[in-house]
Order: sequence, then C-alpha cells, then structure tokens
Amino acid sequence: MNASLPVVALVAASLWLAAGRSLQMPRPSSSRTAATDTACVADLDSMAVTLRRDYPGYRQKVSGHAGELAALTNSVQAAASTADGYVECVRALQRWVHFFHDPHMVGPWQASKPAAGSHDSAASALASTGAPRDDPDRPTLRRADDSTLILRLPNFDLPYRPLIDSLIESRRSVLLSTPYLIVDVRGNGGGCTCSFEALSRLLYAGPVREPGSDVLASKANLAWFQGWLDLDVLPAPDAATIRAAVARMRAHPGQLVAFSPDTMIRRDTVFPRPRAVALLVDGGCASSCEDLVQEARQSRKVTVMGAEHTAGVYDFGNIRKVYLPGYRQMMIPTTRTRGPHIDGVGFKPDVHISKDAKDAVAFARHWLESRPRPRR
Repeated sequence: MNASLPVVALVAASLWLAAGRSLQMPRPSSSRTAATDTACVADLDSMAVTLRRDYPGYRQKVSGHAGELAALTNSVQAAASTADGYVECVRALQRWVHFFHDPHMVGPWQASKPAAGSHDSAASALASTGAPRDDPDRPTLRRADDSTLILRLPNFDLPYRPLIDSLIESRRSVLLSTPYLIVDVRGNGGGCTCSFEALSRLLYAGPVREPGSDVLASKANLAWFQGWLDLDVLPAPDAATIRAAVARMRAHPGQLVAFSPDTMIRRDTVFPRPRAVALLVDGGCASSCEDLVQEARQSRKVTVMGAEHTAGVYDFGNIRKVYLPGYRQMMIPTTRTRGPHIDGVGFKPDVHISKDAKDAVAFARHWLESRPRPRR
C-alpha cells in the first residue's frame, strides 16, 4: 500500500525563505530622529516569553546554560534600553536569539505594522499559487543525452508543488524509460515535504524509514496549525496529520505531543528506470530539502553528491511568524524531529565533488554513466 510522506517541515518553511530575503533592514527615512527605540526592551521581553512558551527546543537548549542565558539577557537588555533606532535594536535582539543556535529561528527583523487580522496567522504565509515563466525557481527537466535526464528543483515552497507534480507527470514516460537521472537541489532552501512526493515514487527502491516529530502544544502554536486547517489548502494526507496533532494538542496543553508518527514508507512499485540517480546537494540545501536527502539516501538507486555538507537546518521545523511589540517580526520553530540531529552539521554527500570541479552536473553525469551496469 502506498504511503504518503508525513509533514516534517510544513509549508511554513516558505516563511523562512521569505524572512531570509527580507532580513536586510531598510534605511532610516530622513525624517526619523535618532531617538531611543522605546519598544526594544518590550521586544526582548516578548521574545523571552514566546520562546519559553512556544519553542520546543527551549528546555533542551537552556538546560545547563541558564546562567549564561541570564547574563546574555542582562547584557542585551542594557543595549536595548539605550538603542538609538531600530538598527541598533535589531542587532541587540539578534545577539540574544543567537544563543539558541537554531538555523530555523530567524530574526528578528524590522517590519511595518501588520495588516488587520494578520497577527500570527497562517493566512499571512500563503503565497501566490502561480509562478512566472522566467521564475528561476521553476522546476525544469532537460535531456543531457539519450541516457541521462537532469531534473532541477530549486524550491519546495507550496506554490511550486503543482508545478513539480505537473512536470513529472507530463514527462513520466520519458523519466521511466531513461536509465540515469540527475536531481539538482542545490540552493533549495526547503518548503513543503509534499512538494517532492512525485519524485519520491521515482526514487523508491524499498522500505524507507521516515522519522516523526513532536510539537509543543502551546496556545499560539495550536491556533497557528488550526489556521492552516481552516484555510483548506493542504494536501489531504498532510491535513489529516495536522488534524490529529491538533486534537492531541488540545488534550495536552503546554506539553510536547506527537505531531507526526515514525513511519515506514512502503510503495507498490519499484520502477526499473531510472536505475541510477545522482542527487546533487550543497550548503544551500536546507530544511525540507534535507528531508528529501534523508529519504533518498535510503534508496539503492540514489547516490548523494556534492562539494559540501547540506545546510544543517533540520532538527526543528514548521516555523511560524511572530509579531513583536515594536512591529518587529521573527520566525520560531514549533516542532522537533525524532530523526538524526544535524543542525549546524548537515548531511555528508556519499560522493564528494571537488570544489575545483567546474561543472558538478557534468561530474555526476560521468559518474553515473561510467558505473558498471547491474546484471540481469
């Protein structure tokens, strides 16, 4: 029986990308005076309360380091109380956030006043479902030669899922008749694990262990996940996972509860082709991209290749936006994986590509095509 991928890094990971792109702070307007940012201390207090209440890694990260965090908090509070404008404030607050060493915890950054009704809302995360033809993040498939195809997947954000599904379905006969496939996910910062479901079926060669995750059942986290259900935009299996998790969150407020179960994925079909796949990664492959790596490396068809480890943005996920009192924003994770812990480390490629190599795709192509063919 076919199994659907559990939600490990929800579509909200797209927020991490969106936030990352907006971290460059705007220049102060000429009319702004260099006065103390009076909301800066309030923002620090708000962050501290929010992380204690909503961040599933808080106790783990603070355990044994409470004195260090207290000293840092005092230092940042002093800086925040005298910060002249938002630039100095944001720098001080980011120094405090860095204590947690969580790549999925982004910000804070300066923002404008949120629109009415958008506070901490899942709806504010929903991007356009279209992508222009010249969008560099659109998935592409091209033929290198008669025996090798190159599938480029730069982005797993939810709006790209239908584009990926459509591309794979429309070229299905070609994919299933070509011996070698190069899947290039370099620079893919993640998104929704559902976005690579169609690819997973091509890579499958036997049962795949999929680690589950836990969620902190805080009031704000519960409301956020309920918001995604209310939007009714998620694939049915993912919505079912969240619906069950929300029920557990309501029953056990303030506790860590199961978000998605540990799963053994079993599918009906192992396709004979592609018979060998190179998965090209780099330090920009993060979050849901690393979920793909974690799954794909279990297939005898797949060899992970790259010049460096993946980003190591994996342990905590399903990030949501938080609004702070001074119209600053940040992103915090709501779940933690039960799988391998690789934050700050990443997955090591099976085959190392020298950084001196001019063309990683050409390297992968030569490697695949020079392998001995399996006996029939």
